[in-house]
Amino acid sequence: MSMTVGQYGLSGANNILNQAVSSMEAEQAKLAWQSSNGTISQDLSGIGSNLQSTLSLSPKVDEISGYQNNISSALSRLQMSSDSLTQMTTIAQNLSSQVLSMLSTTGSTKTQTLAASQSAQNGLASFGTILNTTDGNGYIFAGQDSNTPPVTSPSSIANGALATKIQSIVSNLNSGNATDILKQATEAASDNSSHMSIFSSSMSVSPTIANGKSNQIIIGSNGQSVAAGPTATSGSLPTVLSTGSPIRDVMRDMMILSSVKGMTNATPGFSDLMQQLHQSLESATNKIIDMNSSIGVTQQSLNRQKGAYTSLTLMVKSQLSNNLDADMASVATQSSDLNVRLKASFMLIADSKDLSLANYI
Repeated sequence: MSMTVGQYGLSGANNILNQAVSSMEAEQAKLAWQSSNGTISQDLSGIGSNLQSTLSLSPKVDEISGYQNNISSALSRLQMSSDSLTQMTTIAQNLSSQVLSMLSTTGSTKTQTLAASQSAQNGLASFGTILNTTDGNGYIFAGQDSNTPPVTSPSSIANGALATKIQSIVSNLNSGNATDILKQATEAASDNSSHMSIFSSSMSVSPTIANGKSNQIIIGSNGQSVAAGPTATSGSLPTVLSTGSPIRDVMRDMMILSSVKGMTNATPGFSDLMQQLHQSLESATNKIIDMNSSIGVTQQSLNRQKGAYTSLTLMVKSQLSNNLDADMASVATQSSDLNVRLKASFMLIADSKDLSLANYI
């Protein structure tokens, strides 16, 4: 009777070979994954000593991306705010030039004052429309109350309660009260009551409070944020001749100018009022320009921070790549070597099955 050696001495050897083959097949599957996916392992358990580092770095990429998206949003809103302030500046400067022309030695005629009055009324409507600019996500001059237009009715500003009140004030102009006219108009324009203010309830506040209502966008860890542009009534502390808000001041001045139709340089107090109105328009316009310049500084800062985030993202991704990405050259070498070893193992197993006791002896 013939008896195979595998039933005795070779059974242990075969078991060892089979275990080795199973181990190599598992390694082969791992190398196949690395080759096709480019990563060390299909799950975190295969990362090894880099697990903790990978777990801490992975969320950073999404976090930084979120900050970059917020910065892009802030930059977009700031640019729209800047463009809007530029439009307002142009309107105010044109009106200032008209006022200056009425102070020339040739004097002003009723035709000139009528034209200036009409320009002022058009300017009021334009300011209202500009202040209600939206970026698709909200009104950019409305601050935190971005779903509410900051100007309640742009088309009716020139005929509203405030304009009517200022027209009444200007009608009392005489040779010695031009400054008082401007003071009274300033007081009226500073009135935040619902029946007098041309602004929404959230914007009908003092300039310093309006500053605090700016729309803040998170751009960094620990709550770091940036104001995405000024609000409609933001500014500084008021004075007797200024509401504190340059935008409000310009709109007040336009209401004064719209009230002088029919007057000439022969009208008592007219030249004095135009002189003060020109100074007021120049001062308010310069402050709007300063607001715009401040936006430019913020934009530069945000662009630098966005660039820093881009560099940081590359660094984090590089570290994650070191932790997770497979060395493809090494994978190819290991895979080739493993195939040779597997073939050799299979050949040994195949040969062992044919061994008899006589062959073994």
